[in-house]
Amino acid sequence: MSAASHPLTAPQYGMWAGQRMDPDSPAFWTAEAIELRGPLDAGALGKSVFDTLRRCDALHMRYRERDGEVRQRLDASRTVSWARHDFSGADDPWGAAAAWMRADLDRPARLDTGPLFATALLRLGPERHLWYLRAHHIALDGFAYLLLIHRVAELYGAHRTGRAPPPGRDFGLAPVIEEAEAYRWSAQCTQDRRFWQARLQDARVPVTLAPLRPPSDTARSERHRLPAAAYTHWQAGARACGVDWGAWLLAGIGAWMQGQCGTREVTVGLLVMNRLGSRALTVPCMGMNVVPLRLDIDPQAGFDALARQARDTLATLRPHQRYNYEWMREDAGLAGSHRQLYGPVLNLMPFDRGFRFDGLHAEAHSVSVGSVEDMDITVSPLPDGLRVDMEANPAAYGAKALRDHHRQLLATLDAALADPGQPVGRLAEGRSRAA
Repeated sequence: MSAASHPLTAPQYGMWAGQRMDPDSPAFWTAEAIELRGPLDAGALGKSVFDTLRRCDALHMRYRERDGEVRQRLDASRTVSWARHDFSGADDPWGAAAAWMRADLDRPARLDTGPLFATALLRLGPERHLWYLRAHHIALDGFAYLLLIHRVAELYGAHRTGRAPPPGRDFGLAPVIEEAEAYRWSAQCTQDRRFWQARLQDARVPVTLAPLRPPSDTARSERHRLPAAAYTHWQAGARACGVDWGAWLLAGIGAWMQGQCGTREVTVGLLVMNRLGSRALTVPCMGMNVVPLRLDIDPQAGFDALARQARDTLATLRPHQRYNYEWMREDAGLAGSHRQLYGPVLNLMPFDRGFRFDGLHAEAHSVSVGSVEDMDITVSPLPDGLRVDMEANPAAYGAKALRDHHRQLLATLDAALADPGQPVGRLAEGRSRAA
C-alpha cells in the first residue's frame, strides 16, 4: 500500500465516529489471549508474530480529519514491539496476568499517531503461556483476529521445525478500500439507503432490559460453555421449525425479551460479516456491520411461527446488509449521540475458531470486546462445546442481573426445544420450570 492517504471504509468510519465522541476513551480496544500449553519455542513464536503483524496494513494505519474529511495513511515504519512478562512466580499467575491485561487495556487510544495495537508473551509457568494481542476496533474485528491467529500458528509450525513457511495471503488494505469506495458510490448503495430509510422511518425507541446508560469504557461479562451436544440440539430444534439455527436463536431472543418486558416489538442488532464474495474475506481488517432486525411478536402465536418470521426477515434484510449502520444513524439524525436503533446485539460466530500450534494445546480467550452500549450476546460453536456469552454495559446491568438474564435466556431456549409449537407467551412458564 502506498504512503498516500485513503478514504475510510464504512466499518472503519463507524469506529472512528465512536472514538471521536470521546477521543481519550480506551473503550474501543479489543483483545484476545491465546493460551499455549506445552513446550513452547518462544523464539519461533516471536518471529511468527512479528512477521504476521508487520504485514497487516490495518494495524499500521493513521487517521486524520482535515476540512471535514477523514483520511487514513499507512505508517511505513510498521513497528511491532514484542514484550515478554513472567508471572510464573506470582501466587496466582493467571490472576496476575489478567490484572496486567486489564491495565494494558486502560491506555488511551490515539488514532492519529498510534500505535493501534500491542502484543506480548505472558509466562504463567514452565509450559503455560499466553500470547496477548490488543487492537483497536477500527483495525480488527473478530474474524480478523482469527485470520491473524491462523497465520501465526502456520508460521510457528514452520519455524519450529525448520520447514519453509507456506506463502501467506496478501494482507494489504488497498483492495478492500477500493471495493468499499466502489460500493459507496454505486446504484446498489443508493437502493440500500432507500430501503433502510423506509424501514426505519417509523421505528420506535428499541426495548432494552435495563434503563439506557451512557456506555462505559469496559463491559461486564457472563460467559458460559455448554456441552457440544447443545449445538446439535439447537440445530434439531431449528429444523423442527423449518429454519436454520440462526433464525431459531433470533426467535429465542425475541421470545425471551417478550417474556421479560411484555413487549410485542423487539429489535435486535445483528452483526454481519459482509465478507463472503468480498476482497475482505482474507484480509485482517474491520469489516463487520450491524443491522437492526425487528420482530413483531404475537404472544398467542407459536414459537415456530416466530422462528419463520425471523427467517423471512433475515432474507429481506440480507441483500441490503452492506449499508453501514453509522450511515443509518446519520440518516435518522442520530449522529453525535449514543442513541441506538436496536436493543441487544446478537453476534453469531459460525466460522471455525479452531487452530493448531505445532506441539502445543492452544485455546483462545476473549479478553475484551470493547465497550457495549446495552448488551451483546455472542454464540460460538466450538469443537468441544458451545459458547454463549453476554457482555453488558456495567452502568446498566449488575453482576447478578446479568447472571439472571443469561440463565433465563437459556431456559427460554430449552422451553422452545421442548415444544416448538407452544405459544410464545407460554414460554415464560416453561422457562420457570427449567430455571
